[in-house]
Amino acid sequence: MPIEVTMPKLSPTMESGVLSQWLVKVGDQVKEGDLLADIETDKATMPMKAFDDGVVAHLDYAVGDEIQLGDRVLVLARKGEDAKQVAAGLSSKKAAGASKPKSAANGSDQPEAQHGAGSNGQDAHEAAEVVAVAAQGGASQGGRIKSSPLARKIAAASQVDLGSVPGSGPGGRVIRDDVELFLKTRGSAAAPAARPAAPTRTLAAERIPHTRMRKTIAQRMVEAKKVAPEIHVTVDIRADALVAVREQLNKQLAPEKIKLSLGDFVTKGVALALRRHPGVNASYEPDAIVRHGEVNVGIAVALDGGLIVPVLRNADTLGLREVRLGSDALVQAARSNKLSPEQMSGGTFTISNLGMYGVRQFDAILNLPEVAILAVGAAEKRPVVQGDSLVVGTVMTVTLTADHRAVDGALAAEFLRTLKGFLEEPASMLL
Repeated sequence: MPIEVTMPKLSPTMESGVLSQWLVKVGDQVKEGDLLADIETDKATMPMKAFDDGVVAHLDYAVGDEIQLGDRVLVLARKGEDAKQVAAGLSSKKAAGASKPKSAANGSDQPEAQHGAGSNGQDAHEAAEVVAVAAQGGASQGGRIKSSPLARKIAAASQVDLGSVPGSGPGGRVIRDDVELFLKTRGSAAAPAARPAAPTRTLAAERIPHTRMRKTIAQRMVEAKKVAPEIHVTVDIRADALVAVREQLNKQLAPEKIKLSLGDFVTKGVALALRRHPGVNASYEPDAIVRHGEVNVGIAVALDGGLIVPVLRNADTLGLREVRLGSDALVQAARSNKLSPEQMSGGTFTISNLGMYGVRQFDAILNLPEVAILAVGAAEKRPVVQGDSLVVGTVMTVTLTADHRAVDGALAAEFLRTLKGFLEEPASMLL
């Protein structure tokens, strides 16, 4: 029986994904763990893996198509099955006897009975709808232009008639690339004119359709500002001792080619402060405040398409060396679109650091349902009053944004006082 590979849940909030790139083609032999496709989720572009061995018999979607969670993405022929015969047996309705792969929509093994067609045939009906959508492509059918959902969105936003766009998808279906090529061609085509156009200094505006990541960021930021009443508490941290300790440790770590950043000390200090103030290591729910047992620190990473927050788990138990290595691994995975769902979920607190850009101070927006986020500015030389004298010192400004429904001003201040103590006296983090 052939294997139906369905769209897995690649992020905690994922409801659908856009097919960014096929990594296999019909006829390819795949093994468990092989990469099948790149899927653009609401968080990032992530690889979709195979959970079974087989031969690719059929691909349901074209690049640019939006695929709902749990919908069939491709079909694999099992060992001993003929891939061409399997593909030929797929009609407008999914093969009723096709078995589900090991990976269900939630990424875990499920009993076979949960995936087979029930007595009322509901699963088979839903399966037929999925293939009917995937089979659409090309010229109009009953007056409707066959196109991918993403192509329709871009066309609508750009006021383009899909009937005038040549389709290059299966059966002439219009996909995203077709619409984008049409827009470029239309923009470069010279319109006939009765007389020469007057020279102009006006530069053409560029319209950039929203990616799923940008839409998700916008939605979550608006939600946070609407739902959570924020409190902002700021403190200056004298970082001279921190800089000195960092230099000493980096000399010791040089043979391992490990270089600690001030951000690593901040992450460690935050994790220890969260352990002392569990009310900040929490999430807000309508009927309760949930204080988390683990201290999982999210580290905001800027990407070309937006912002993503991978999670450093159990940060309070890690040494500075492990914090550095763990942070590096998360950043590299984020920038290469190789973050796993586990690396993107379970955060209990977030750090946003703009110090490397020379930013002195800023207010970060909450990463709900977390009740607090820390904005970290640059460590810079400033005039500092020391006793009755004015001296030059290294100062770093941090601002805690907290959900006032769960965190009162006093708790926010106590948390920052603890963090300030750790960073101004780094040796105290060893106690």
